[in-house]
Amino acid sequence: MKNYDEDIIQLAQKLNDKLKINHLDWHKLKSKKINRSTELISAALCQLIISGNEKDAINYLNESIKWLKGINEDKPCPSKHSSFQS
Repeated sequence: MKNYDEDIIQLAQKLNDKLKINHLDWHKLKSKKINRSTELISAALCQLIISGNEKDAINYLNESIKWLKGINEDKPCPSKHSSFQS
């Protein structure tokens, strides 16, 4: 049994689609804490509304809080010319 009707599920999915950082904007937005945080909050909302997955929702929310507090930082993309090792 679903807790939410199909309209709410579709709205949550649409919001998530609008807020997630797509591959074209990734390098421009990956270090912006507001963008990263809202993306994670939206994912948490979808986890709760669509699947009732509390554990993943909590993980997404905790990561979002870390971005807002400035604890999380973006790491550069590794390349063959970079000395960065993940």
